[in-house]
Amino acid sequence: MAQKTKAVVKIAGREYTIRAYETEEYIHSVAIYVNRKMEQIEQTQPGLSTTMAAILTAMNLADEAIKLKAEVDELKDRLKELEEKGRPAAQPTVIDVQRKAKR
Repeated sequence: MAQKTKAVVKIAGREYTIRAYETEEYIHSVAIYVNRKMEQIEQTQPGLSTTMAAILTAMNLADEAIKLKAEVDELKDRLKELEEKGRPAAQPTVIDVQRKAKR
């Protein structure tokens, strides 16, 4: 089993130690994304507690993830349909052409 990576990240002004089976760079990129989303919430609704901002951020991120999953599922279905349309019939017709030797 791969070893967990440890990274210290800062979200909403607080430091957190995160352990995951991802690279440190990836952990930091996720933390930066979450921090930016929290900043957006705090800008649109100033005065929220950190907990309330975190809950609204989680709700927004969950909404984003669910919509993206639905989009991916729809694209997979469309791809499957296109692949099925592009496949030959169950029993493809094979034409045997023999070449005659030139004399």
